[in-house]
Amino acid sequence: MTTSSRITSDQGVVIMQYLARALFAALAVIYFHHADSFFFALPKATPWLLFAAYVGLQLLLLFWRPANGDAFASGLDLLTLGIVLLLDPGNPPPTMALLFIAVLSNGLLHGIKRFLIMLAGAEIVLAFVLPIRLSYVTTTSASASLFLVIALSACMLYFGLMIWRNQVLSRQAVETAWRDPQTGFISRTALTSTAGWLIPLHDRLSSPLTLVLVHHPDINALAETVSQRLRRSDVIARYDDDHLALLLPSTATGAAERVLADLRERQPGLRAAVMTLNSANAALEQVLYHMQTAMPRTRDDQDHWLAHASPLT
Repeated sequence: MTTSSRITSDQGVVIMQYLARALFAALAVIYFHHADSFFFALPKATPWLLFAAYVGLQLLLLFWRPANGDAFASGLDLLTLGIVLLLDPGNPPPTMALLFIAVLSNGLLHGIKRFLIMLAGAEIVLAFVLPIRLSYVTTTSASASLFLVIALSACMLYFGLMIWRNQVLSRQAVETAWRDPQTGFISRTALTSTAGWLIPLHDRLSSPLTLVLVHHPDINALAETVSQRLRRSDVIARYDDDHLALLLPSTATGAAERVLADLRERQPGLRAAVMTLNSANAALEQVLYHMQTAMPRTRDDQDHWLAHASPLT
């Protein structure tokens, strides 16, 4: 297993999250260790005890892996950061940035839904913590803290919009790869990746499987006609700029020829290459390429618009 596959695996992501939490917790402890005092008078060892409890609980969740363990870990983040904000002597508190780092990391890893849940949780924590802090500080410090909260919240909303946009673009990219946007049929990649099992299946069932490559100058008109004429069990794919690939299960050569003749009556200028498979060992990509080599034999006249590809050896 390569390093990249380890990182992208579920276990790798969980370990990476734990290491990030431990790193930020250590940074917070170092920050408190060098602070002269806390916001509230507490023993000097309080940050270290909080660090040990937080890291220990996260480590327990890492090895125990209970149901919804990741949600429990995120909730523990919010609770711990709420306590940290009450300890932070700064005005505005620098550790507030950790709260929004937790929100952003959840959004990047788990999507927009988790991002919004964590953002709402962060705002709830601030709604409890900030009034307590602001009641003990001057007006100037209160204004600075409120400005920081508003600025970070606006940044989080912006990042959330970017996360949602990237998810939409990713879904569109997948749909483009697996579905041709112009015709609505599956793409060539999807055809060769998923439909190859039809060849050995029909050989095992002793049922004919006929493949057709269809050409027409107007691919949109051809796609509309084909979608109206073919059966739901037939597989239709966009092969290239002006060809459609048809897989006709349980269809002999003669029946396929009649279907193509009917399509040509509806769409004059149609040309096609046809072949009924007789080997279970042929790869679908190989068969389609073999049929493409037969297309140059066709011409736009009544006697030569259909070519029969030679059987594969």
